[in-house]
Amino acid sequence: MAENFRKFKIAVVAAGLACALAFLVNHLSASAVVPVREKENSLAGDKPVKEIKGYKNWTKVNAAPQLMPGRIAAACAIWLGAGGVVIDGEGNPHRHKYFTVYVNDTGGAAMLNQKSPKFPEGSVIVKEKLTAKDSQTPELLTVMIKRHEGFNPESGDWEYMVVDGTGTKIEGRGKLENCQGCHLSNQKTDYIFRTYLSDEAERVLK
Repeated sequence: MAENFRKFKIAVVAAGLACALAFLVNHLSASAVVPVREKENSLAGDKPVKEIKGYKNWTKVNAAPQLMPGRIAAACAIWLGAGGVVIDGEGNPHRHKYFTVYVNDTGGAAMLNQKSPKFPEGSVIVKEKLTAKDSQTPELLTVMIKRHEGFNPESGDWEYMVVDGTGTKIEGRGKLENCQGCHLSNQKTDYIFRTYLSDEAERVLK
């Protein structure tokens, strides 16, 4: 009887140790997974800003990069950069820059067919700022997004956004005074500049 009881106690202790060991192994294994996931996330890189994801597959409005017109560059001679820093000179996103414009499908008809365009909600226009005419990578993207009626009545319900050249980091967005202050002069064309349209493209506007 005593021998059986001794064996029973040994079995209980062994079972308890086995459970404790299993719990410890599982806990350590679960903990070890966390750094791996963090490492994978760090290798994945920054994600594109969703509103402009794949913009290079949209309609390219001007076939070749164009030099920013002087009157527009002058109007934007002082630009409020990230962190509230006033940027002028070569840091200005419009000064001595070339640019290429893209428009998504929603805004395509207004951009390319309408003489007095009215862009529908969801229209997105992306302007690549290039340091030279043959630049392959933009240094900056300026974006206009048509929002719902009442979003920004002072500027045609456009939201303005400044994104870094990779298209992954937003430098500023919203009712950016520096942007819309410049675009207010273009109410007849729904607050956008279309100086980049070719003569042929302008002739077909109705």
